Amino acid sequence: MPDPSAPPAHVDRLIVHQFDPARSSPGGIDTCLRGMCRYLPEGLDVAVVGVDTGIGHPGRVLGRWERHDLGDGRPFWFLPVAALDPADGSRRVPHSLRLMAGAARFRGKLPVADIVQVHGLNSAIALRALLRRPQAYFIHTQEQGLTGRTSDSFWRFAGDAHGALERRTVGAAKDVVVFNEEYSGVVRTWNPRARFSPTWFDPALITNLPDDQRDPHQVIWVGRLEVPKDPALAVSAFTALVDADPEEPWKLDLLGQGTLLEQVRAQVDALHPSIAGRITVAGRVAPAEVAQRMGSAGVFLMTSHPGYEGYPRVLVEAMASGLPSVVTDGSDTGGLVVDGRTGFVCDRDPAELAGRVREAAGLDRDQVRAAVEDKSAPVLIERIYDVTVA
Repeated sequence: MPDPSAPPAHVDRLIVHQFDPARSSPGGIDTCLRGMCRYLPEGLDVAVVGVDTGIGHPGRVLGRWERHDLGDGRPFWFLPVAALDPADGSRRVPHSLRLMAGAARFRGKLPVADIVQVHGLNSAIALRALLRRPQAYFIHTQEQGLTGRTSDSFWRFAGDAHGALERRTVGAAKDVVVFNEEYSGVVRTWNPRARFSPTWFDPALITNLPDDQRDPHQVIWVGRLEVPKDPALAVSAFTALVDADPEEPWKLDLLGQGTLLEQVRAQVDALHPSIAGRITVAGRVAPAEVAQRMGSAGVFLMTSHPGYEGYPRVLVEAMASGLPSVVTDGSDTGGLVVDGRTGFVCDRDPAELAGRVREAAGLDRDQVRAAVEDKSAPVLIERIYDVTVA
């Protein structure tokens, strides 16, 4: 007799990643998986193998299946196989390797899947040997995004090996989704099944206060506090903004977790109190609160280094929230920001970023929202799931 507390012996899709449905983690992959689990197509059996972050699900036991529903009545199965926090960027052992060790440990509890969905090379290689099932391989960065000098991935120390292994892994995959249009053309030469997808905003989370209830002087920065995102530049740009326009009530919210958190807080503490008092370094913030803050803010600031972002989900979310966006060169890989219309694209000069923030505060928010209105999660996720595994 089937075990009612476990998924069926066969499922349509098995997703494997360091993901915990009970607690969000910084980063686009977590948001991607949250969307894919929230907007499951009707009748699709999906199971997720992930991690226990230690907060959000009392009584959890590794290796015991759970049933989750992210709010729309479409439940999915979840199996935690390792205890770790994906937000801990100071790890000595890659999170993916700890996840794979847990998957191997509980291999006997995993259902047979039509397709196994993976979001990284480490997992793809290990699961190909462990499960021997067709794979859907998701790529979230630009070409060499994990191996460039500003990457925080372990693969930055072995770029040539990563490239060769990824080409081989992509070539064997039954489905490949690339969240970067330019790179998707390269990947398609390795596997003609590869397809580009933009990222999306979740309409269930987006909030949009009327303009007269927003604070046009509230600047918001959201991301992992890691080198590729360069949060220190955001602080420097805001400092330049207040220096140039001290009479206006400018404020800055930095939302996110990462290894640079204390370094950024020290940078803020070293500023003159007239500037430091305007900056909030909030740390880890749940998606619903991020959406609320975006919905009441005035301008979005993004300071990523070029060569890293695939298709920045946080920018799509900010613009869907009506935030004109000031971004550094290389951040907006989807070409969403049009100078003087939806925001501004700048070099990495703090003074230029500051000047553009002042200009962006007066842009038409309806134009900003219109630029991403076709990036709604239910529409784009349905396209991703619409694949036949031969």
